Amino acid sequence: MKNSVHILFTILLTTGIVFSQSSIRDTTWNDNSVDSTLTSAIDWKSEPGKLLLQTGENENLARNKYAYIVYKSRNLPPDTAVRNALKLIDGKFFSPSYVQILSLNAGPGGEGTYIVIDLQAVRAVNRVRIWQLGFYPGGPTNIPTNLRIRAYTIYGGLDTLSMEKLIQVPENTLGVTDDYFDRVVEIRFLKITVDVIDQVQSTVISEIEVFGKGYLPEGYFTSKVKDAGQPVNWSKIRWRAEQPEGTQISVRMRTGNTPKPDSTWSDWSEDSTSVPDVQLPVYEPRRYMQYQVRLGTLTLQTPKLDEIEILYDKTLIAQSTDASISPQYSPILQENNFTYTINIQKGASDYPVDTITIFTPTPSQLLGVSLNGTPVQYSATILANKIVIVPQNPITTTTLFEAKLKCTPFMGVNRFVSYLHSTQSADNPQRVDTKKSGNIESWSIITTGVPPKLIIDFKVEPNPFTPNGDGVNDQTTLSFFLANIAEPKNLVGNEVRKLKLLVYDLQGRLIREIYNSESGAAAFIAQNAFVWDGKDQSGKTVRPGPYLVQVVVEADVKTEQVVKVVTVVY
Repeated sequence: MKNSVHILFTILLTTGIVFSQSSIRDTTWNDNSVDSTLTSAIDWKSEPGKLLLQTGENENLARNKYAYIVYKSRNLPPDTAVRNALKLIDGKFFSPSYVQILSLNAGPGGEGTYIVIDLQAVRAVNRVRIWQLGFYPGGPTNIPTNLRIRAYTIYGGLDTLSMEKLIQVPENTLGVTDDYFDRVVEIRFLKITVDVIDQVQSTVISEIEVFGKGYLPEGYFTSKVKDAGQPVNWSKIRWRAEQPEGTQISVRMRTGNTPKPDSTWSDWSEDSTSVPDVQLPVYEPRRYMQYQVRLGTLTLQTPKLDEIEILYDKTLIAQSTDASISPQYSPILQENNFTYTINIQKGASDYPVDTITIFTPTPSQLLGVSLNGTPVQYSATILANKIVIVPQNPITTTTLFEAKLKCTPFMGVNRFVSYLHSTQSADNPQRVDTKKSGNIESWSIITTGVPPKLIIDFKVEPNPFTPNGDGVNDQTTLSFFLANIAEPKNLVGNEVRKLKLLVYDLQGRLIREIYNSESGAAAFIAQNAFVWDGKDQSGKTVRPGPYLVQVVVEADVKTEQVVKVVTVVY
């Protein structure tokens, strides 16, 4: 059934309520169902009814992967001018995108110089093409070849230590070489050695291309825009597929209220869904939807997608919503009070709002809730990353919801995403909408100023503590903020640093490694804080006395650290 819409009847046994959920299902793909401008490296013709990766006979497997060059007989480190091997796999055939290996007259010879290309996955390879500067696809073929690679050998392997020789060319007269191997080889790494250097002319290479017989490592299929017929509450996405080990499938969506995507549409959903039957993180309600499937492989096999289905509810939880936070600007790493507002527009047939969830990028306190300016009774569950609020009475009419929050924003942009829930649509909460200004959503706190340090407000509580197993003060909590001075203001915690949390005795001996990994900007407070249970690395309780707790983070220039003394007593 192509692009069909059908009804799934769901019975909520606990409430006795019966409601219908609709879906859009694709089981056949063709030229008429694809957005060709956003689709690449996907094959829907070889096996009708399936999406799979294209094969790589005509695709350069090396482009934009990784490469490096090692020079022989010269003290020439790589740079960004004429010795950067990444320029050999960037798809550019013109100056200044080239690598130069100097002639013998310029000094000790570069013979033995080699280039290594990491294809970043196991590929079936049977062809390599090397371009001299001045030659390019579709360009002239009668230009001088004096910059050519004179003699070379090509090796391949699954690692860089055990490579086999694939082809050797002792004398080359061409400006563009094109070598086919006598068989298809399964390799990840390719090595090209420069065996002969000209006496006068340098060897100048502008591009290296690698081709093979297997599937491409990655491809994207983008559907045409789908029409639900009315604004709906999008639910979950599911699919059927053959997915061999080492292959990947993920799906993302965007939604809007116009037949063609424009500036009013949402961005593609933040996280690609790699597991079926999870909630879709898209703005709602929206009438139109478009999905994009990513297929990937690290092996010689391809995933094969048979069917994709997107569920939605025609009955809404709210006709429209608009969330904002005030004040929107706040000094970084300074505790402040904020008001989170949701304007909820209700229709007569909408499900009642039973619960509101606010996801908090920094641990937050809830100080109070009001509806239409009047404080109301509520219950709440407060976790490090979200606050779940249940008003005493469900919201059934148009309402201005306000939650008073207290928190310490620590990132450049702190996004407070929220959802409305109804027990009559238990599996499908409705994501709240928000306006944008300058690409910043109104439910975001933007911090001002620059943190003076990377490690802020390090606390060890209680101190002293008594790890004797009596249930009282058996562990101490280690809390702090990790700032990110270099974080771009238009991103959220994209930069990571090496973070360590260590315990030493007074003689400087390492007692316990509590944490040793990478971290972006984070609030290690409340439920996110670290704990030390008074045990050493072997699991034995330490002796009474003072110990040093150290937080270490690698900064751009030097390592920053903070040390606190904590005392163990019995």
